[in-house]
Formats: sequence, C-alpha cells, structure tokens
Amino acid sequence: MTLIGRIEVGPPPGQEALNTVPDMVLHLEDIRSKEDEPWKFIFWASGDDFEIYEAALEADPAIASYKCLTQLPDRHLYRIVLSDRAQQKTPHPIIVEQDITIINLVMTSHREELLARFPSREALTNFRDACRERGRAFKLLNLYEENVAENDGGGSGRYGVTNAQREALLTALEKGYFSVPRETKMEIIADNLGISTAALSNRLRRGQETLLRHTLAQDSPI
Repeated sequence: MTLIGRIEVGPPPGQEALNTVPDMVLHLEDIRSKEDEPWKFIFWASGDDFEIYEAALEADPAIASYKCLTQLPDRHLYRIVLSDRAQQKTPHPIIVEQDITIINLVMTSHREELLARFPSREALTNFRDACRERGRAFKLLNLYEENVAENDGGGSGRYGVTNAQREALLTALEKGYFSVPRETKMEIIADNLGISTAALSNRLRRGQETLLRHTLAQDSPI
C-alpha cells in the first residue's frame, strides 16, 4: 500500500538566513550526498531580495557553504552544504533508508512542507520518529492511498484523474490560468489542447473535484 503524505517538517535548513527574507520561497530541485559527505540541497529561490539572502547565508551557522548556480530575473538556483551540526538534524538519511520519494518540498521562513510517497505506513511512522528524534516538527496535514482509478483513460492516471484531465490541469497551471490575476484565457488553453472551451471547462471542473476527493478529502491522521 503506497501512501502520499503532506507533512510540515520544519524548521528548514538555513532558518536564520530565511528569517532575513520573509517573502522568499524555496522549492527543492535535488538533494545529493556521497557516503559520508555532507548533504547538498539544490533549490530554486524566489520572492525576495537575493543579495540580502546571500549575505545571510554567509552568516548562518547551519550553512557550511553555498553557491548560486543559475540566475534568472525572478529566481535563482542555489546549492547549499549543511554544517556538521545541521547535518545531524536533517531527516534525509531516513528518507533514503525507508525508500521514501520526495514529490515536492517547499521552504519559507515560516514553515517547511513536504509532499512525499511512502512505501508503507511503517515507513511513514519511522520518518515521523526520525523527525522527532532530531528535534524537527512533524505535523501530518494530509494522508491518502495512491491508487489508479478504474476507467481513468490510462494506467498513468494518478489521484484518480484521467489522462485528459491531467493534461488540461497541467496545461492550465503552466499557462497561468490559476494565477491571481489570471495570466491567460480559457480559449487560449482550449486552442492549445485542440478542444472546445466547453470540453476544457468540463475537464478542469471534473479534474479539480477528483483531486480534492483524493487529497484534502482523504485526511487520515497517523
């Protein structure tokens, strides 16, 4: 039984640096480590002043080193290496040990939120225990079983949505349809997908309803 869990697991690595840029949002890109080498976190940062953040990274005792790998107008890609003390508090060794897959990890000065796939309830419990042993938060926000729905239009359907609904939802997300304010119109998305606006509207509504029923409506505290 595979489980999908959304969990608050803060504080994030480099909390002190993030406190200087309260509007900064970090999205994990990758985590790397070789044997006994320190964990390296690669993430995109956006939403606040990069110069202030980099100066704060230099002073943060949890950060051994950092490097800006890519600079785009609205976001930067960073690689940070944790200090020895911070290494002891990271739960990522248990993630590898328990074969847990990170789907998404978002960090701000206020919280660190993990979306991950757990191969079993035991793996989830072990992860919870590892977080608490390291003085980390563990607040289970959502938990549900990952099942492929019958008649979903293909074996790749996840969270119960059909392939057509998934394509419509992801295209709408990419084009900024769900942004505030909206960055595109439904007619443009429908034209991109080669369907009518009525068909697109139907796929979006049904897809969103299915996602809600397979995520938020499936709360099950551990």
